[in-house]
Amino acid sequence: MLQRLGAWAVLAAAPLFAQSGDAAKGKALIASSGCTSCHRIGDQGSRTGPDLSEIGDKRTAEKLKTSLVDPDEEVLPENRYVSVALKDGTTVRGRILNHDAISVQLIDTKEDLRSFQTAAIKGYTILTKGLMPKPQLTDEQVADIVAYLSSLKGTEAP
Repeated sequence: MLQRLGAWAVLAAAPLFAQSGDAAKGKALIASSGCTSCHRIGDQGSRTGPDLSEIGDKRTAEKLKTSLVDPDEEVLPENRYVSVALKDGTTVRGRILNHDAISVQLIDTKEDLRSFQTAAIKGYTILTKGLMPKPQLTDEQVADIVAYLSSLKGTEAP
């Protein structure tokens, strides 16, 4: 029970993190920590991970904090990666865009759109864990990043 209360207390404090954090410091942390090697904000960064340009409209401060401190807690279907094993022995990995009985489409780590006919695939696995490394951040850094991400609303990134 104490463990559950501990997690609840952390999540209950998330709005305070967003209010007490410094969005400018959070923006600098995101820029310096390599987040944009996977994520996109405005016209900067990669498309291989979730686009964060309007994340403040889509996620609460609580969800943003959880995504930072425990990235595997919830991976939305549109953000999942797939590992495709081809019959020629190669493996391709990327963010899944679509899959059906005919083909699998993904955006690979080089941001190339790829489509594979099921006839050329030995198998594929949809990955739901371990996509984002768990960052080593202080509580203050988490608060700063949550404040910045919470500010990302509308069509322009601050």
